[in-house]
Amino acid sequence: MPATLQLLPRFLDALLCASPAVVYATDSQWWLGKLHYLGVNVKTLCGIDRDWLRESPSRWLDLLPAASRDEVLARLEQACTSGDNQVSLHYTLRHHDGSLHHLQDDVVIHRDNDGTVSELVGALVDITERQNLLQRFEKLSDQLPGTLYQCRMTKDGQLSFPLVSSGVLRMFGISPSEVTDCADAALSRVHPQDIEGVWRSIRRSAARLSTWRHEFRCLHPDGRELWVCGQASPEREADGGILWHGFCEDVTLRKQAQQALAESERRYRFIVEHVSDLIMLIDADGICRYASPSVGNVLGYVPEDLTARALIELLPPDDAPRIQRRIHESSRMGRNLQLELRVRHCQGHYLWLETSCSPYINPYNGRYEWVLAVGRDVTDRKLREMKLHELSTTDSLTGALNRGAFLGCLKTSIEAAESMPSRLSLMIFDIDHFKAINDTWGHAAGDLVLASLGEICRSTLRSHDIFGRIGGEEFALVLTGRSLSESAMLAERLRKKFEGVRVEFHGQWLNFTVSFGIAERRDGETLDDLMHRADMGLYVAKREGRNRVHQALYTES
Repeated sequence: MPATLQLLPRFLDALLCASPAVVYATDSQWWLGKLHYLGVNVKTLCGIDRDWLRESPSRWLDLLPAASRDEVLARLEQACTSGDNQVSLHYTLRHHDGSLHHLQDDVVIHRDNDGTVSELVGALVDITERQNLLQRFEKLSDQLPGTLYQCRMTKDGQLSFPLVSSGVLRMFGISPSEVTDCADAALSRVHPQDIEGVWRSIRRSAARLSTWRHEFRCLHPDGRELWVCGQASPEREADGGILWHGFCEDVTLRKQAQQALAESERRYRFIVEHVSDLIMLIDADGICRYASPSVGNVLGYVPEDLTARALIELLPPDDAPRIQRRIHESSRMGRNLQLELRVRHCQGHYLWLETSCSPYINPYNGRYEWVLAVGRDVTDRKLREMKLHELSTTDSLTGALNRGAFLGCLKTSIEAAESMPSRLSLMIFDIDHFKAINDTWGHAAGDLVLASLGEICRSTLRSHDIFGRIGGEEFALVLTGRSLSESAMLAERLRKKFEGVRVEFHGQWLNFTVSFGIAERRDGETLDDLMHRADMGLYVAKREGRNRVHQALYTES
């Protein structure tokens, strides 16, 4: 044999020993057949002498656990029979020192021209350290609710998954090895209606090298439809491909909650937008934050007109502070409030709303943040009630309060004067010789005279002066904020108007006069005492000739 041929195995050993892999070559039967070549560094790999294996290559398979050996042989046979040119095998081997090592065996399958396997050339690498890292990674990833993964896209757009944690089994119902072997195993689980969106988001992330985020549905083998949220950070590799490091998690419960919330919101919005009652949300500062569309039918506004507007602007100036204070105090205590209030229509007139106010209390600080106000237009009912009240308290002939209502108002005025000192005068007056008018012209004529007196009083008095009919032809006035002399001047003006009026009755003109008694209340004076003094003033006016005003001084009593 030439010297160069004898030296070739030695050069080959030296060359291959520089590689961390142990290179070998066998016939088609692998380690069960003939060993053509085995690198000398096999001893470094597993502590076994090369010559010992050359004597009987099957000893290599004896170092493999039975389950691992059967799996590897079946995998190799499948690759050979299916026409593959290479296969990567992973198995566990018992080292000479008794420890177990994880090996990766990349086998190239050589074939004859007719396709028959002629030789197997393998490269053995000890991946024990990497496998241990993967196991620790798996233990860590098992604590996560989703799955960790690496995804690679080649320059021509082909996807693969170099690394997938065990969480993929829970999420997609497939094992990590199935996904790493074939990316379509995972992609086939994506809902058909969502797969196009997934691909579009992947290509966009690859083109922009931006974080990939997407939510999609997947079909689990047990029939469930799950929502998955994925996120991954890309990086460009040296060959121009893209590698993503990412995490996917099952967000089905969150998505179902969102959908249930959206459906609930849709139902409540439908209710709110179609009820005839006015619904408003008002914050703690009294600012309207929402108004239902029914505000157009109730108050004539569009919702946007009221948004960010203060509620107090819609209330009558004399009612606004009181109403706002009641709502605030009730809400601060966490109590619901029912009230009837007047609200200004967009055309300027006021409507009565029966309103229910319910506060929302922040559970963290105990303060109310906003109030839900539901109002119903009760203007027609309120006007009927006011009319009935007016009929029950007002003399229909003269428009004056009846005796009971007048005395109630007088009592309230006296109490107010006691709590906040102010002047108060009482005027009592009646028609002179009224009985003669009735006897001469009849009660119909007397009614015309009474009606005329009432009309003159209503047109002359201030809106807050209290006018009442306390007897047949006897009337009274409560005048607040006026002194005795000012009240006397008003009485004199009324007296002259009564004296100058003429009432037509069946072609006849009737005239009448009125006598007045006036008393200004003194501190501590009771209602009965004040009434008595004014009545005595009227008595004096009658006694002195009628058609006159008499001031009943306190000393006269």
